[in-house]
Amino acid sequence: MSQFTGLKFYCCILILGIISAPATRPLYAQAVAETNVDLDLHISLKPYRTRIEIACDPETRLDDFERQRLQRQLHQIIDRSVGEKWLLNEPDGLQAETSTGIFENRWLPLCTSTGLLRLQPEQILERYPAQPFEKLFLIVIEPAGIGYRISGREFDYYSQRLSPLAEKVTYETRFLAETVFHLLSDLFSSIVSIETVDGEQVTVSEQAGQFPTPDPDVATVEINSFFLPFFRYLNRDREVKNIQMIPWTYLEIEKMDRKHATCSVTSGLRGILSGSRRRVETLALHVQPRYQATELSLVPRGTSTQTYAGMKVQLSPLNPQEVRQLQIAAKKESEETKKPPKEPDYLTGEFLTNRSGTIEIDADPQQPLIWLYIRSGKALVANVPYLPGIDSRISIQIPDDRIRLGVEGELAVLNGELIESVAELSMKMSRIRKWAKSNEWDKVDAGIRGLESELSPRRIFLDKLNVIRVSAVEAAQAQNNRAAQARIASLCRETGNRIDRFLSPTGIIDLKAEIQDLKQLSGKNSKR
Repeated sequence: MSQFTGLKFYCCILILGIISAPATRPLYAQAVAETNVDLDLHISLKPYRTRIEIACDPETRLDDFERQRLQRQLHQIIDRSVGEKWLLNEPDGLQAETSTGIFENRWLPLCTSTGLLRLQPEQILERYPAQPFEKLFLIVIEPAGIGYRISGREFDYYSQRLSPLAEKVTYETRFLAETVFHLLSDLFSSIVSIETVDGEQVTVSEQAGQFPTPDPDVATVEINSFFLPFFRYLNRDREVKNIQMIPWTYLEIEKMDRKHATCSVTSGLRGILSGSRRRVETLALHVQPRYQATELSLVPRGTSTQTYAGMKVQLSPLNPQEVRQLQIAAKKESEETKKPPKEPDYLTGEFLTNRSGTIEIDADPQQPLIWLYIRSGKALVANVPYLPGIDSRISIQIPDDRIRLGVEGELAVLNGELIESVAELSMKMSRIRKWAKSNEWDKVDAGIRGLESELSPRRIFLDKLNVIRVSAVEAAQAQNNRAAQARIASLCRETGNRIDRFLSPTGIIDLKAEIQDLKQLSGKNSKR
């Protein structure tokens, strides 16, 4: 009986010890893993469900024991550096495709950086239709001389976007886990939810923002970080129907706390983030330059095959409103001083596109966000902000400018004819004045009758101008090119004002009045 009582006592002690023993993972992470993350939580309290897959090229000669040790070491590094911000299940050696954690990748057809670079988001969506993660990191380890080249890409569930390829090299097998972790840190891009919009200021909240990382330099956003916003359109069942990235729009963090951050909006579109939208999530993805330069291509809008060679691309840190204010101030100063306006000093670079309509823009850490001002001749055809280095290649759709260029050519010819006509009219009037001073009144009267009998040069030129304007506007309307319509109207208006000024009928009326005065004066002199 005493032995049974002692056994019972030791069992109770053992049970109490198991219950009171510290958990191997944080309690919150265990609760989230069991409940698959409460959707009602604020986004700042939701950890990133993270899945890491590592593929090894057979030439690396890493056996099963070394690959499993790599997974365990990597999990330990993430746990002590990132903490609760990333939700990772303990590595157990099983290939569970419906859970988070660190696994060996066995489905990549080519376990090299080239194979990883060829990967498309559609392949990931097809393999993981349920998408049991917010972040998927695909890592490839391949030999590099006596060491290892580690390549990786991040797939973000919210934007369904694959990051550019990133690479690191190590020469020691024991440093593989640390090198992979540093690569993951470089690849990781935070997600923020846009909560309020007030003009050019927005309030955002970062996912898992209220979980401080043990290492403050890992998986955290900072002041002056840039984000690319996008829309997620949902149906009534809260399923994603479509994802739309917002082009030429960037958010920059100005101040922040653990739950919220205030960002400034820089966009080439007007009011793109304002307004209420039903069943639409407005999020933003952290972006940073990963390339030394970006190749910018100018492509025609619509079905045109025009190539934009020789177009001018200007770089400036100032937005269009600031540039306009400087231009107005320079014009005012020029009018006051009677000197030509100074060359603009707000431009940091100027390029001409090559035959293919492309240029290369270098990333500048000192001035990461710039404005691109694209000009065809003197006409500004596009102005957008851009962050060089976040893409290897990017294109801007430019409206078809051939109609405006054609109008400029026709107006140049018309202006040449106008100069000749004004010169000829001026010569005739000068000759009549000469005759009047010589008292050759018969020639004066014949000359004036000749001017009055001729067709009005002003009417002739206005008719020619009207033909140019109507045909060009109809062509622009057929392309739904409102910008071209506005430029054509402006060019024709300037030429019309020039015609009215130099070919005004009041010139002949003034000449006749002048001749009449000379006749009267001549008659008075003859009576004397």
